[in-house]
Amino acid sequence: MEIIKPPWKLKGDGYIILYKFNNKFLEDNRAIPPFLKDKKVKGYGAVILVDYKESNVGPYEELLFIPGKFKHNSKKLATISRIYVSTKESVINGIENWAIPKELADFEIKEKDKYDIINISKDDQKIASFKFKPGFLPLPINTKIMPFPLVQKRGGKYYYTNFSGKGVGKISIIEEYNINGKFFPEITQVIPTVVIKVEGFEISFSEAEVKDE
Repeated sequence: MEIIKPPWKLKGDGYIILYKFNNKFLEDNRAIPPFLKDKKVKGYGAVILVDYKESNVGPYEELLFIPGKFKHNSKKLATISRIYVSTKESVINGIENWAIPKELADFEIKEKDKYDIINISKDDQKIASFKFKPGFLPLPINTKIMPFPLVQKRGGKYYYTNFSGKGVGKISIIEEYNINGKFFPEITQVIPTVVIKVEGFEISFSEAEVKDE
């Protein structure tokens, strides 16, 4: 399979759910990579669901978990510790370009009775399901206000990646959600800080800076 080198430009819609995870929750859910253990600092974590309409490898869907920010090499950086996507092209390119630990899963996204319903499964086992009630009041979303520079580790090397994004957000509500703790951190145990539906989202991923341990 061909590796499509960065920069990448993607467009789509989705949901950003912000949390303040405590250490016990993250430890219980094995949500922190070993190289960042005991390095957590204050800051938001997130669960993000995206329906990418356009990308460098075509349309795909995504569910990811960011446990928070960590002190690493004198910087405060986020990391993606769990992530599922709907295409093999996204899996391979995510791993090779940015060391993002993508796994393949099946996604079902639909709108019913003014609710957004998202189901994610793998090998006929449910990973997660969400039922959102979108909001109405629009507000601008921009990573300049809330940056999430990333660090990932793969094969004895660190991958440092910056990305930028913008879109129009609406404060929304999670009406129902279920999580299979075998596949994803059990976020039903934690109260979200805010839920935002983002429409017309545009994001750019730069080439990772790769350094040895």
